[in-house]
Amino acid sequence: MPNLPNTDDPLAKDAPVHQWVFDTLKQQIQHGEWLPGEKMPSIAQLSKHLKAGTGSVREALRSLQSLGMVSIEHGRGIFVSQNLPLEGAKFPAKEFQSFQEMGAGTILALCEARRILEPELAAFAAERSTPEEQSEITRLANDMSERAAQGADFLAPDLQFHRKIAEAAHNPVLKQMMDSVADLLTESRTYTMRPTVTPRAVRYHLMIAEAIQERDAPQARLLMLAHVNDAIQSVINRKND
Repeated sequence: MPNLPNTDDPLAKDAPVHQWVFDTLKQQIQHGEWLPGEKMPSIAQLSKHLKAGTGSVREALRSLQSLGMVSIEHGRGIFVSQNLPLEGAKFPAKEFQSFQEMGAGTILALCEARRILEPELAAFAAERSTPEEQSEITRLANDMSERAAQGADFLAPDLQFHRKIAEAAHNPVLKQMMDSVADLLTESRTYTMRPTVTPRAVRYHLMIAEAIQERDAPQARLLMLAHVNDAIQSVINRKND
């Protein structure tokens, strides 16, 4: 197992534990500490070495999975994504450096890209998804709804919901396009998720999942378009505040 960073760093402890664990593991994967396809230590092992609770580690791994960086395979373990884009031992992240400080303009551009891609992905998912994929999409929508109702962090199921729809569309080119903006999607959630928006986002997820379950492609397309348009309006409203 690679050397893990010093968990006694007082600056690191300022962040929420699951966020700190997420950042730590993400950095290690980016630096090639675990190679694509390699099995990572178990949640219990990571928890021990990071001096963090298993719940925080599990939450961080779910977020990493939503970015496509790891795959959590029940009964087998946690694996670094086979398609992880490494250049030497680091991510070729130059194209994302300009997004380090995300403002309304950048997020609005991201939403516009989503408006082009995601409605069609939802329609394809309604047409092409397997029953297992439909069940997982529905589970993620319900998980987000339950967490939001409890006032808990729902970032992981939110991102996984959109990623699973992209997978269920069974179009590798469109999925790769969505994967390329995964980091931006994560960052944008802190900007677009507001108290007045969250219930609407939850409701859209539930209705989109239902449309995909019923194989209603036109309805899935319209609902996803409305969902993304809602996010765009949220950005505009916040920009004007």
